[in-house]
Amino acid sequence: MKLAHELDSLRERIGKTLHLDYLKQVSGAMRAGKLQPVPEWAIVYRTAHGFCCIYQGEAVELREMLDVQIWAEEMDVQTWFIGF
Repeated sequence: MKLAHELDSLRERIGKTLHLDYLKQVSGAMRAGKLQPVPEWAIVYRTAHGFCCIYQGEAVELREMLDVQIWAEEMDVQTWFIGF
């Protein structure tokens, strides 16, 4: 009985490490044809005069954090802040 409990625990730990729940959701969505487009990422960092985003290899300069948030929402981009 102890071995079965340990195997269940090991299976759960491996599942969490490999993000198997996420993979099940994605594969289920692919079979159902409901796969949502994954938003792209933009790197955002602080400059002396505001903020700068690197998006598709291009620099996009913005003055305030609110501008960054509005731009990200309009472009359907997930922001990743570095150097704050």
